[in-house]
This record gives sequence, C-alpha cells and structure tokens, in this order.
Amino acid sequence: MADNQENRLNEEEQIEITVEKKLVALYTLQQIDSKIDKIRIVRGELPEAVQDLEDEVAGLETRIGHYNEDLKKFNTDVTNYKIKIKETQALIKKYEEQQNNVRNSREYDSLTKETEYQSLEIQLCEKRIKDATVKIEDIKAGLESTEKKLEERKNDLVVKQSELNSIVEETEKEERELVEKSKESEALIEDRLLAAYKRIRKGARNGLAVVQIERDACGGCFNKIPPQHQLDIRIHKKIIVCEYCGRILVDQDIIDQYNAKNN
Repeated sequence: MADNQENRLNEEEQIEITVEKKLVALYTLQQIDSKIDKIRIVRGELPEAVQDLEDEVAGLETRIGHYNEDLKKFNTDVTNYKIKIKETQALIKKYEEQQNNVRNSREYDSLTKETEYQSLEIQLCEKRIKDATVKIEDIKAGLESTEKKLEERKNDLVVKQSELNSIVEETEKEERELVEKSKESEALIEDRLLAAYKRIRKGARNGLAVVQIERDACGGCFNKIPPQHQLDIRIHKKIIVCEYCGRILVDQDIIDQYNAKNN
C-alpha cells in the first residue's frame, strides 16, 4: 500500500511537472509571438502610410495634368477670340467703306445692320476673353497650390520610404530569428494544445492567448477570477482558461520560470 501511495504521489508530481512545463512553453511561445506581432505592427503601419502618400502624389499629378489641359484650352480660346476680333474689325472696316459707295438707302441700312452685328460679335468676344482670363487666373492659382502640395507630399514620401526601408532592414533579421524560436517553442507543445493556443490567439485582442493573473483578474479581459480557479492555476495540475474570454491563464511562478530561462 505504501508503494502504491508513493507511485501515486510520483504520478501526481510528474503530472504537475508536465503541466508546468506546458505552461512555461505556452507563455514562452506567447512572448515570442508578441514580439513578432510588434515588429509587424510597426512595419505594417509604414507601408500603409507609404501607399497613402503614393496614392496622394498620383492624385495630385493627375490634378496638375487636368489643370494644364484646362490652361491650354482657355489660352487657345483667348487666342482664337482675339483673332476673331481682328477679323471682325476688318469686316466692319470693309462694310464702312462699302457704305460710301451704296446706290440706295436699302443697301446702306443693310450694311449698317451688318456693322452693328459685327460690333456685337466683338463685344461678345471681349466678354469671353474676360471670362476666360478670370478662369486662367483661377487655374494658375490652383496649379501653383497643387504643385506646392505635390512637392511637400513627395518629400514626405521620401522620408516615409526611407523609414520603411530602414525598419525592414533592422527588423528583418530579428523577425527571422524570432520565427525560428517560435517554431522551436511550438515543437515542445502537443498538437491539440498548440491548435487551441492558435485558435485563441487568432480571436483574442492584441493576439494574446496566454495571460497573467493581475490583481485577481484575467490579464486579457480583466474579469475577476474565482478564488478556486486561482488556486487551480497556482498548483499547475491542469491548464485553466478564463471562463469569460477563453484565454489561457498563468500565475507569477510560470512567469518567474520564463524570466529565469531568458535573463
């Protein structure tokens, strides 16, 4: 009977050690994965910022292209109106000369009406020139403002692109090393438990699947943990998850063991 009791105690001790090792392995894996997440988050924001700036630069360049097309069109219109005014003035002069050689009042009245019509055409052209000139000035102001903004955004893009290249260069090696460590830690965890860890991590805030008890509460969702559950967590007989958020819970002892191995 004494032998049976001793064997049972050894089995319980072995279970405790096994669960404890699993918890340390899970917490270790979580710390490694969190570091990888941090690198990717920092790097992940910059490509978005670079892409946004590239899109804005492209949009500004398109706007400048439209401004230049409009400027060319209105300048051409002004030139054409001026040419028409000269042609119309020549016609008026011709009609006035013809008035000196008319044979009757009907021809004179007809030439007078034609002269008046051409004078109205000149006034219309002058109005259109005035309107086009106002639009040209507006376009030039918009063009100048957009070109200035484009220059600023291009400078911002150079800075952000440089930051991104620098961070990628700095973190690429570190990320590769962490990914290798993550794989090594995963190898120490049984498939069923690893699958549960990944499932929890995928749906958890900030990718945290393993969290510490903090002030008698879950370190993930901050709900209070019942005293009996806290006791179960501390004795390391089984893996305990938060009844509210499903995260795996560890106590300070597991964290101390992790720190002892990694410091």
